[in-house]
Amino acid sequence: MFKNIPRIRWRAFELCRSFSHIFYNSIKNLHTIYNDKNKITNTNINTYSNKNNDNQSDNNNNNHMNNDIYHYNNNRNDDILLILDRSIDTSILFIHDYSYQSLCYDLLNINTIYEMQFDQTKINEQPNEHIYSNTCNDTYYDDKNTEMGGEGKKKKNKKKKNIDAHTVLFEITNNDQKKEEKEALLSEEDHLWSSYRHHHIQDVNEIIKNEISAFTEKNAVVKIQKKNVLNPTEALDALRSLPQYETLIEQYWLHYYLCNNCFKLLQDKNIVDVGLVEQDICCNVDKYGKELNHQKNLASVNTIITSDEYDQEEKTRLLLLYFMNYININDNDKMKIIESAQLNLFMKNIINEFLKLNLHNSGYYSASDEPIQLSSNKIHHVLENSNKKKIKHYKNVAKNSKYELSRHEPIIKDIILDIYNDTLDENYFPHVDPTHQQEIKAGHASHENKQNVSRGTIWDFKTENKNQTKKEKKRKILIFIIGGITYPEIKQIYEMSNELDVDIYLGGTNLLTSKVIFDQFKQLPIS
Repeated sequence: MFKNIPRIRWRAFELCRSFSHIFYNSIKNLHTIYNDKNKITNTNINTYSNKNNDNQSDNNNNNHMNNDIYHYNNNRNDDILLILDRSIDTSILFIHDYSYQSLCYDLLNINTIYEMQFDQTKINEQPNEHIYSNTCNDTYYDDKNTEMGGEGKKKKNKKKKNIDAHTVLFEITNNDQKKEEKEALLSEEDHLWSSYRHHHIQDVNEIIKNEISAFTEKNAVVKIQKKNVLNPTEALDALRSLPQYETLIEQYWLHYYLCNNCFKLLQDKNIVDVGLVEQDICCNVDKYGKELNHQKNLASVNTIITSDEYDQEEKTRLLLLYFMNYININDNDKMKIIESAQLNLFMKNIINEFLKLNLHNSGYYSASDEPIQLSSNKIHHVLENSNKKKIKHYKNVAKNSKYELSRHEPIIKDIILDIYNDTLDENYFPHVDPTHQQEIKAGHASHENKQNVSRGTIWDFKTENKNQTKKEKKRKILIFIIGGITYPEIKQIYEMSNELDVDIYLGGTNLLTSKVIFDQFKQLPIS
């Protein structure tokens, strides 16, 4: 697969190796099967080599497969590897998520991309070795330098220095009462970051204030009382003189700074107003739990895109969400709506080029439930067309949600629940084991029947019983998304892993933020 694309092969190798390590003891000598029209190809995971055989040899290989490994028996202890593409959920790419990690990476444009130099010759000579160059060229792309204003004028900003991926700059007040710029890596080593990252931004704000308050009372009661501290900034200033807590205090400064900057951008860009419309569009239910119709949502969209109070990117993201969640909007109407937003050429190009990909018409919900009978030319919501159960779910969420801006859920949640409950649609997610495909269907169909591999493919593995302890090992669910993963999906994985008591691993070709997506479209010529 990667033979003719060495750079992709090089960047994907580490993740592939990690997956193989996880299942090393249970999938030795494993061969996977996937359909390419009428030809079946064997792919050895260990060597990453492709073998092209004729139909007869393919059938012989199928007959000699190790069914003890491949056979799926609806046992919830079986480990599963699910390969998806990005069309599974496109709304999550553009909707604002208000958990701390997601919002920081979204609003603060934190870089997620490592740009590393590598030796092309060595990669071609040694395809199965993990090769890195000693030289690292990590680049930070500053969106502000290329941001287009409402009238198409470039905003000139001071060029920022190169910053490593997942690294942020923040300011603290030093002992000389001067502003000092610091650099911090957002990683597991920062226990505050690990603790805060999946909480709602409002909760994080309160947690930080409470923890700083408790910390100051415990460690510097006299100094705090003398200074008559009124807010976290004054508390952190007072604690600067305690060298034993220097690292911890700097971490609190970092997250207090990030949190404040997120709130400032939310206010400056009027994102909360946009966010309410985003939630309504994606859920098709308002914050009170009432189902919405197309005219209501369209009116809300028009209010945002025709106003000068919202910037180009927010309008573009909202329009993409609208076009992806409504079916049968004709091209003329799309053009009129886009023109009414008064977008610059770059933003128009993003909308047009993304819609050309047609990813949104292949989503997970199109396979759910029985489609209701609608007029062929009537504009309707994607959930209204195929998943009334999800609308009912969002009604309950709206009535019980703590935050009205956090009602929408990534589709990855539904997929994991279906895997856990053994209710995943296997016409939509075919197994690589043709024997299992036969058992699902009525009767025993021949191997010549084609599988639907349009969206995802599942590998099932049984854990060996050797040296099995009294305590059963947790089930493993591995999900890899071609096209990239998002931070809201990562958060969902963490939550469901704890809730279901299952080890869930999420991987993808890259980490996606709005910045990453928009930067990718900058590479395309403006039509």
